[in-house]
Amino acid sequence: MRGLGRRIILIVGLPGSGKDAAARAIEEELGYKMLRMSDELLEELRKRGMPVTRENMRRVGIELRREMGPSAVAKLVIRRIESMGGRRGFVVNGIRNLEEIEEFERRFGAEVITIAILASKGLRFLRQLKRGREGFDRQSYADFLREDREEIRTFHLGDAIAAADYFILNEGGLEELKWRVVGLLLKAG
Repeated sequence: MRGLGRRIILIVGLPGSGKDAAARAIEEELGYKMLRMSDELLEELRKRGMPVTRENMRRVGIELRREMGPSAVAKLVIRRIESMGGRRGFVVNGIRNLEEIEEFERRFGAEVITIAILASKGLRFLRQLKRGREGFDRQSYADFLREDREEIRTFHLGDAIAAADYFILNEGGLEELKWRVVGLLLKAG
């Protein structure tokens, strides 16, 4: 399966919701180039010689947003997209706030589609336990819930989720998510 023309697909959701799997499905099945908002933060961590942890990424994200405005990370990803040129579509994983969505919409207009990936707290926690990313995934449910609140409070992630054009409930397996996302985009044209 290929093509839908140039689109900029933005993926938003809480940790463990399935954002990475949804973005990979769009990349693999529709031929879009996947970009991660977090890659911009990782680059900045490397420049600063800081260890890669959720706390450090959050800290650097806050500093960049203080320096360049709330849509700072989106601006960096947009620069990367523009440097790649062409008519290719992109899937951008890891939107954190409403201002980032608005920055993409200002630059790319009707080409932008925002998809929120949703999953229950318990299932997201189990997914994090299973993947076990050191420095990111929490081993206790209380710590996991605290991280959720921090993401929502710090970046106003709930506003970005609420502003999505489409919502996908990801309570099943990877194949089900893959075909829900691809099917949604094929219908959306």
